[in-house]
Amino acid sequence: MFTKRSLICMVVVSLMLTIPFLSLEAEGQEKRGRVALTILSGSVGSDGYNFCSALGDIIKKNNSLLTTSIVETLGNVNQIKGVADAPPDSRKFYIGTAVDPLLNLARLGKGPFKKTGPINNWRILFTMYNVTPHFMTLNPKIRTPNDLIGKKIGLVPKKHGMSKDLLWILNKCYGIKDKVKVRHMPVGMLKDALLDGNIDVIGAGGMYFSYEEGFKVSPFNNVVMAARKDVYFIGVTKEEFENAKRNDPNTTYLWTPVKANAVRPGYPDRESGLVTTSHNMFASKEMANKVAYEFVKTAAENAHKVEDYFADGKVFRLETFVVNPWSVKRYHPGALRYLGEKGLTPKGGL
Repeated sequence: MFTKRSLICMVVVSLMLTIPFLSLEAEGQEKRGRVALTILSGSVGSDGYNFCSALGDIIKKNNSLLTTSIVETLGNVNQIKGVADAPPDSRKFYIGTAVDPLLNLARLGKGPFKKTGPINNWRILFTMYNVTPHFMTLNPKIRTPNDLIGKKIGLVPKKHGMSKDLLWILNKCYGIKDKVKVRHMPVGMLKDALLDGNIDVIGAGGMYFSYEEGFKVSPFNNVVMAARKDVYFIGVTKEEFENAKRNDPNTTYLWTPVKANAVRPGYPDRESGLVTTSHNMFASKEMANKVAYEFVKTAAENAHKVEDYFADGKVFRLETFVVNPWSVKRYHPGALRYLGEKGLTPKGGL
């Protein structure tokens, strides 16, 4: 039979055993079992979510030191703020994804980060894939930037990252932003507006694979291309891009060549170029070097498995891990260690 005193003793002993356990939990399980990482992703169905989901599962299945869970967010801004605002004890176990322009705005404390001020505690783990904003039309007379003047151009909503990318091209690369009629609309309406003739041009996107393999267009581009035989591409020449960079030296955009027929015969119908922006995985600088190293190493060694989860996963490859504007100082030391073992070094200037 338990006395009151023996019951108190049992409670004290229980607390003594539990407190160290809770302390280890607060330190992220680095001293016992697998380290639990939380990956913040975009909305279900987006490319970002697909990559996060695939990589999270790959890490769990192929690394005995790490485990992961996926948390859906409203977008890149929420992910950057989410990692930065997490409690110090748990911040080092969060991973987010974001495109270059938004990471740059966070670094500078501008745009959606104006109220929070500069956020500089993020570090790149690797680039997942490169995005390719460009313009497409059904009008055979619209083949160059000057042909866009006076035309109605459909873009995704203003807050969408691709909208900002395409407006940068119109403004900085083409110099005609104030000479066109921009119409922002939901993604699903763009293809219909173009097919119905209510707009002349739409802003498009997709993923870049390589010069040899070409690039993937977005789902609504595919619908347009399936409905019409002749669809015309308006890209960015290297000269146009270099002029834009000189006028906007802090930009995060890159340029890459695209060969004729890269998507399908006749699209594009000539060699041209694409402005590209990178979609990256990042972590807090507080993440342990060993954890970052293991995460990047496992992702790289199993890169070929990503396309088993979804077809476009084939774009995920080790060589792309450093295709972005970020310098060594913006990478996590754990990531740099693995990249160094593979002979890769970030070459960006930001």
